[in-house]
Amino acid sequence: MAAKSALEDEEKKYFEKCVHSFRFYRKHALENLRKNIKDYHALPSQHQDMLKHFMARQTEVKHCIEINYMFILHMLDDVQDIFNPHEEMSNSSSSDSSDLGENMEPQDKISGEGLSQGDLDRVYTTIRQFVRDWSSEGKGERDKCYSPIIHAVCSRYADPTGINVLVPGAGLGRLAFEFASRGYNCEGNEFSIFMLIGSNFVLNKTDSVSFNIFPWSTCTTNNVTHADRIRSVTVPDIDTTQIPESAQFGMCAGDFTEVYAKDSNRFDVVAASFFLDTAHNIIEYIELIFNMLKPGGHLISLGPLLYHYAGMPNQPSLEIPWEDVMSVIEQVGFVIEEIKDVPDVPYIENHLSMVSVLYKCKFFVARKPKT
Repeated sequence: MAAKSALEDEEKKYFEKCVHSFRFYRKHALENLRKNIKDYHALPSQHQDMLKHFMARQTEVKHCIEINYMFILHMLDDVQDIFNPHEEMSNSSSSDSSDLGENMEPQDKISGEGLSQGDLDRVYTTIRQFVRDWSSEGKGERDKCYSPIIHAVCSRYADPTGINVLVPGAGLGRLAFEFASRGYNCEGNEFSIFMLIGSNFVLNKTDSVSFNIFPWSTCTTNNVTHADRIRSVTVPDIDTTQIPESAQFGMCAGDFTEVYAKDSNRFDVVAASFFLDTAHNIIEYIELIFNMLKPGGHLISLGPLLYHYAGMPNQPSLEIPWEDVMSVIEQVGFVIEEIKDVPDVPYIENHLSMVSVLYKCKFFVARKPKT
């Protein structure tokens, strides 16, 4: 019991650290903006004169940051319910509504102590993930990453009634939502608290309301125009309450290998987008998926082999080529039904940026034999 209590305390501390990272967004973003302004003022006067619009544009960026922060405050409203619906997290209050959301700390009291650059990067990534999953601008990316998986499921299970789909590494939940909106029973699994906070908000709190955010406003590099940098994106692009009553839909928090370690013959489909390479040991993932699938069930996957833990100190990471992954899948017992290349796949791409990273993904369908 003592060990369990200590683990729960540790998990709660990490949860609060993630929330604190979100709260620190505005202060961190404005600190970076002030540095840009300071560097401008350090230029020779004749150089400043060549950029007479510079300060006015920084004011526009600041406005974007403020709106993003208000969006974050909406995300954090009642966020303690995700961790423990019966226990509220400690919050400070103030009457300064310009710097506060409800029950939020004044900005000048929010410290970045204890936060790493990685923590803050995850905040910015979460905001941009909304573009990928929940905006019309992200539709092209979703068409590349999600549509082949959706098509493969729908073509094999035309009648969604009673079909159980698991989406591991669900992120902000769009792929899982797509299955549930079509009538499938769908469970999304996600390990990242940052993503769980975002998915909880968009799936449970928006109530058909959309928000304008400025996901690229803090990006100072590879902008063609200033307008590209401060353009807004509307999220969500769809009413997230439109789930058939017959479909069961939910998100499950936790490490994939721990949450589903004891599941056997439970799911008809495991639909994995950019997921398999998040494993410490990809063989463990494949064996676990095989076990949790019902006889005749399918693993349907699309993604690269980036290997999330590659190069991380003190983190085990099995990094094998595609041919070995396919060999392992067959050795575990799967029958390969389909394999194809999916080129030029972006991931959280700013399509107006001067830089683009595209993956040459592999898509495959593997079936667990009925006997």
